[in-house]
Amino acid sequence: MARSLRISRSATARLLTTLEAHGLARRSGAGWGLGLGLLALAANVEPVLRDAARPVLEALAERFGETALLTVREGDEAVAIDQVLGAGNQIVQVRYRTGYRHPLDVAAHGRALLAPLPADGVGSPAIVSEGELEPGVRGVAAPIFDSSGSRPIASIGLVAPAHRFPPVRAVSGAVRTAAAEVSGKLRPHTPSFGGDHAVLPTGG
Repeated sequence: MARSLRISRSATARLLTTLEAHGLARRSGAGWGLGLGLLALAANVEPVLRDAARPVLEALAERFGETALLTVREGDEAVAIDQVLGAGNQIVQVRYRTGYRHPLDVAAHGRALLAPLPADGVGSPAIVSEGELEPGVRGVAAPIFDSSGSRPIASIGLVAPAHRFPPVRAVSGAVRTAAAEVSGKLRPHTPSFGGDHAVLPTGG
């Protein structure tokens, strides 16, 4: 951190101690992470994210007739904060309650939150998973990037029973477009906290 900030180690230590006192930084086994006090600061961002993503979720759900899902990162977990169910007449639908969480390295929405921006800076990668959270459920998700365009702060995608999942190629293209649209809407609003533990608060 001292090198990145181009200040002395002692000055960096004093800054971290001050941030810790205000709940904005915390000591961890790996060094330092973001403190819970940042959740209060980020609370103003989540409504912006939901508002930006809602019409895009609705369009995905309407187009494919399946569940469109919005997820954010909290620490080492992915947390569902919004969903729109498809309008089809299926008896079985995939549903996620607000606040449902799972490890980042599991399932499409989690791994999308770990995805880097492509080297060419064009588009967002689509991640595909099947049966990692629930047997017989497939998901496709893509990352929504922060204001700098360099780090995922959310993921958006489609989840459905694998046996009737729409063509993955078509869903991947639609999900990538959806993620890019929401990222574009957020650029004037989203703070860039920095670090691997940058999060938005959970809903619920």
